[in-house]
Amino acid sequence: MPVTTETTSTNGKGTLNARRQKVAAPSAVQRRRQVPWVVAGVLLVVGCALTFGVASVRASHGEDVLALARSVPAGGVVQPGDLRVVKITPTAGLDPVPALSESSTVGRPAAVALVAGTLLTPADLGAPPSGSGEVVAVALKAGAYPPSLGPGGRVDVVPVVGSSSSGSAPVSGQSGSIGAVVLSVDATPAGSSADAVVSLQVNPADADEVAALAAAGQIALVELPSGSGS
Repeated sequence: MPVTTETTSTNGKGTLNARRQKVAAPSAVQRRRQVPWVVAGVLLVVGCALTFGVASVRASHGEDVLALARSVPAGGVVQPGDLRVVKITPTAGLDPVPALSESSTVGRPAAVALVAGTLLTPADLGAPPSGSGEVVAVALKAGAYPPSLGPGGRVDVVPVVGSSSSGSAPVSGQSGSIGAVVLSVDATPAGSSADAVVSLQVNPADADEVAALAAAGQIALVELPSGSGS
């Protein structure tokens, strides 16, 4: 008896569906694998944005201070082009000159050598010169002035009477000290009995007194602490 085999025709749809299932299954797996990378990318972008935001906030709350745009030798007068304004984050131990003080800083002598690219501090500057002062050069021997004396320093000119003086009082009659600002400290020529020539800026009313004391060799200089008035 012949056996009849029934064949169900799907017009190829069953085979096509099977192929689609085989293709779709790997695609879903790939999408699941990509999710963690997408999340990591989003977190990275957010983290970078937060870091930039924090840095911007800190920068906006910084402090404008003065820095050296050019080097200035010790004793040199600070000029406008020597300074520039920079923004820093306030830090313990730093004492920079505020940018608002630029106008009062220009024209002051450098107490030490100022190096370009460094922050300017009050200790780097000598005393501001007096506009009405007169300059008196004083020749001094070792011991009559501090070895550390330099341009910009404030001093007291003290009348003294040496053993070679004939009188018991200074020739000028001055008994008290006289305030002055050091403009320069220069070496003396060979053969001079003095060790240094110090140029002092003094008030006009005291210029004659200081000149008389200097001529008689009756001067000693006492350096005042930084920031002291004359």
